[in-house]
Amino acid sequence: MKHRRLSRIALALAPILALIACDQVGSILNQESAQIEGPAPLDDVPLDARAVSGGVQPQQNVQGLLSAEPLLVAPGEIVVGAKVESELAETAAEMGLAGSVISSLRASGEDALNQLPQEVMAQVRARAEAEATDSARNAARIVLERLGVSDATITAAAGGVVTVNLVNNGASPTSLPLIGQQAAPDAAQAEPQAIEWNPDARCPRVVTQGQLENDVALAMRCALTRLQASRQFEFAEPNFIGTVEFDRMPWNRAKQTPAPQPNPTVPSDPQRPQPMAGGLPNDPLLALQWNFRPRGAGDGQSPGGAGFETFWKAHQIGSREVRVAVIDTGLDLNHPEIRGSQNIGRGIDLISNYERGGDQNGVDDDPNDAGDRCGQQTENSYHGTHVSGTIGAVTTNDRVGVAGGAWNVTIIPVRVLGKCGGELSDIVSGIRWAAGVAPAVAEDGRQIVNATPADIINMSLSIQTACPASMQSAIDAATARGSLVVVAAGNKSNNANLYAPANCQNVIVVAANDERGNMSFYSNFGPAVDILAPGGDIYADSDGDGRPDGILSSRASTTSCYDPLNNSATNSACYYGFLQGTSMAAPHVSSALALLAAQTGLRGAQLEDALFTRALSPIEAAQRQGDCARFPNATPISGQSGVCDRPAGRGMLDLARAAQGLPGG
Repeated sequence: MKHRRLSRIALALAPILALIACDQVGSILNQESAQIEGPAPLDDVPLDARAVSGGVQPQQNVQGLLSAEPLLVAPGEIVVGAKVESELAETAAEMGLAGSVISSLRASGEDALNQLPQEVMAQVRARAEAEATDSARNAARIVLERLGVSDATITAAAGGVVTVNLVNNGASPTSLPLIGQQAAPDAAQAEPQAIEWNPDARCPRVVTQGQLENDVALAMRCALTRLQASRQFEFAEPNFIGTVEFDRMPWNRAKQTPAPQPNPTVPSDPQRPQPMAGGLPNDPLLALQWNFRPRGAGDGQSPGGAGFETFWKAHQIGSREVRVAVIDTGLDLNHPEIRGSQNIGRGIDLISNYERGGDQNGVDDDPNDAGDRCGQQTENSYHGTHVSGTIGAVTTNDRVGVAGGAWNVTIIPVRVLGKCGGELSDIVSGIRWAAGVAPAVAEDGRQIVNATPADIINMSLSIQTACPASMQSAIDAATARGSLVVVAAGNKSNNANLYAPANCQNVIVVAANDERGNMSFYSNFGPAVDILAPGGDIYADSDGDGRPDGILSSRASTTSCYDPLNNSATNSACYYGFLQGTSMAAPHVSSALALLAAQTGLRGAQLEDALFTRALSPIEAAQRQGDCARFPNATPISGQSGVCDRPAGRGMLDLARAAQGLPGG
């Protein structure tokens, strides 16, 4: 009996002894215990792993945040769409495809193309795009020459998009009304030019050559009129400039001298523990991330939480097979919690304008955030890094910094926003590239193909205009390929129908709620909105933790950094910060979709249906209502003087509901 008992003990110890021999048991035991221990004590992690930026902001800054901003365009630049779909059938005939295929292409265009084998589809599409683009370039040149503009630069981009630049060789007409121009001897510090655009202005019936040469806004209006009237293009529109949808830190605007950029000191550790089965992660700043808690008023809950923690406890933490493209400012690849992350896929930089890009080059495969400072702003926003961190770019359960929504996911950074915003042509290229619809053309002529198209595309940006036709075309092409496009509703406390891409079709529009569960004061609203998700409020501290009710995520800063352990200011850089906005709300929905995609295997429209049928809580009327004076275009409530309703979609994001019935949920 004694020998039998010893044999059993030996058998039981054999696997453990083997692991010890491989020096793996310690890390595995640490990971297993980390699953259930929750946030690591702040005094148990280095300062760089816990320091954050941002405090509760004074209410007097709110009005400036909500003030209207001008609609800007890149001076002299027009975006033109080639008639690719009408070229598909002719291309198929030239390639000798079956008559039934040609008839289907003539009848339904791109939809029929998607029924072909992938290799054949790619060949037909590429050839049709090339021929249609050449035709569009020639047609645009002829139209402009008839107008009297003979020296325009006409450039073909991928996806059948053509850009027309009326300001040849960068020489600006003398009367060009520039906005935000910064005089700087160093080209690296110069800001890109922009002009304020009046969409209602018209080209005069009689215009002289001298007027066209000396007023680029007039030249643009007249060129657009002629290009549109020719009916030779799918669309012709100004190259609008979009901006990110979050509060651009008013407490920094008064400073005039640039702050030093952070120099990460936390060592990269590619061997750091990776997520396992789920539970509460050990990231020390999780206690400040109310947005991931289950909804409720009890301990460990938040009235505005989105229920991620409940989903994690149900052992649902995502999969790297799910890909989320973040079309934004790029990604801070030097951030200490991103530098070693295995959740980052191959990205791209699609900013073609050197001044806007700030990296002294054009399109390439380096998505690193080279900065977006503008005017009096003293710091780069690292907006794309903050958004990506919420989705899951950071390494979760590593005893460093914050947690991400999806512990496992593949983030594809697509850089289209740089200094003072981003141009429509680059945003459109970003959508098409992210979905695998069209390759990008690098500055050196190389084609950069996205071999891993995104399942989900996140766009936390806006332009106060009707949905541009080029953007709608790109979104339609992306959704036809199975990508879901998640967009921010906008931050002007107004109707989302006034802002693109929220007013485009085939997108999931996300408004913002605060920690109390109410619609955030800045959030756009209206029939276009689909869902409400945490966007925060840096002007409040509703949970009484001494910190703003913003969304805490990855973002390097040298301003207002403090140690949450003792609330003391730090002199070093910090790598986490609070921001607010529908920019912060949209990535919660993108991350939730990624988790549901990993859990169910669904993609496309079926995945969207799963989100709206499984992961929503109802919105009470009181959560949407407010003072009519604060919310232009809101709906007055009958019988309640001065009280207005703000439609906020079908419900609030609540992953706890999706966890019902799952083990641990």
